[in-house]
Amino acid sequence: MRLSISSKLPLGQIAAALVTLVLSSSAFAHEYWFEAGSFFLRPTEVTSLRLFVGEALRPESEIPFQASKTNSFQMFAPNGTFDMRTMAEDERKPIVNFSADQSGTYVLAMERGWSYITLEADKFEEYLKEDGLEDIVSERERLGETKKPGRERYSRYVKTMVQVGGNRTGNAKSRYGGRFEIVALDNPYSKKIGDTIQFQIFFGGATLGSKTVFADNRDGDVVTTRKFISDKDGRIAVKLDRKGIWLIRLVHMQRCLKACGDADWESFWGALSFGVK
Repeated sequence: MRLSISSKLPLGQIAAALVTLVLSSSAFAHEYWFEAGSFFLRPTEVTSLRLFVGEALRPESEIPFQASKTNSFQMFAPNGTFDMRTMAEDERKPIVNFSADQSGTYVLAMERGWSYITLEADKFEEYLKEDGLEDIVSERERLGETKKPGRERYSRYVKTMVQVGGNRTGNAKSRYGGRFEIVALDNPYSKKIGDTIQFQIFFGGATLGSKTVFADNRDGDVVTTRKFISDKDGRIAVKLDRKGIWLIRLVHMQRCLKACGDADWESFWGALSFGVK
């Protein structure tokens, strides 16, 4: 198999259909996701892979590859695993330009290191409620911290799938062993509009039940979002009722108990993107 990975090809233009999120003083863009110029490629066809930050598939800005912030960046191909950190160039956008001559489903997964943030109490509470972290709202109330600023450290686990040719390979359903991971229990590229697909959430090697999970879809300039609660086995079932790009995402937060620096809480942000046509 021949893989072509480059970060030096000319930058493409972001499609006009992408809606830029204008942030108010009471909100902030915080979702990260991978987005391919095309999720469906012919063998040897080239596409860009970009990392965006924004809200619910509405990009606010594009993030370059940041070597110092990237703990792991792997590609799971039909014939093996590749360390993408050796192929991406620091501070370049897009993250990479990708092509492959072997048909199959290619999974790319990035783990980013810790970042730190402190938010005023009301903004922290707003963010917790927006992202389905009501258990942390309750825990802060129990601890008498509702009026305290939120001191948090966070890490990101960003994953995407690109389909090359017609061979839907099984690695799309594999776990890659990250601390926090969203796993598709079926290959999304074996599905069509109207089908249902299951996802399972893992944290620290165990399934993560009773968590709020969001499923975003962008078809042209129309964005929809649905909310799910994972069952006791960490599973949700999503009906793929629209074409376009899909993003499955959630945040898991817990009390920071040791070696956390200037943080009381630590959060783990998971995102899995893919296309449907």
